[in-house]
Amino acid sequence: MTPADTQPELRDDLLLCYCTMLTVGQLRAAWAAGRWPLPEKENTGKLCTACVGDLLYCLRRFGVDASL
Repeated sequence: MTPADTQPELRDDLLLCYCTMLTVGQLRAAWAAGRWPLPEKENTGKLCTACVGDLLYCLRRFGVDASL
């Protein structure tokens, strides 16, 4: 059992990044479709430190290898 198995599922409507108004659902859908970054979210690579940490956390929760 992994830590992700014991944590509640992240809600799609949760605002993940205030810098680009990115929701967890948008991030989840983009990775599932292999379409990242989304056309209107290109600046997500230039996020503040807090948003980058949240982004990496969510990617790891989705099963993406988000190694730096």
